[in-house]
Amino acid sequence: MNFKEWIIDLFKDERKSVSIKPVIAFLGALCLCVTMTITSVTVKDFKPSDVLVNAVMIITAIGMGADSIDKFSVKKKEEPKTEE
Repeated sequence: MNFKEWIIDLFKDERKSVSIKPVIAFLGALCLCVTMTITSVTVKDFKPSDVLVNAVMIITAIGMGADSIDKFSVKKKEEPKTEE
């Protein structure tokens, strides 16, 4: 497995299909990092709204938490129905 395949696997769920939760969590974390970096190096007059930063942080945390719960939860396998 190379690095590209490992990154793609991070965004997959237990059925090996791409899930939106880790994608949203990654984009939210990326936006928070970029916002905090820009805020720290620019003039202090340019400051994002605290409410907006907190909202993105909450959405990111929920996305990461929901994805983690899905990865570690055990789901029952459905048994094939037999016709009698």
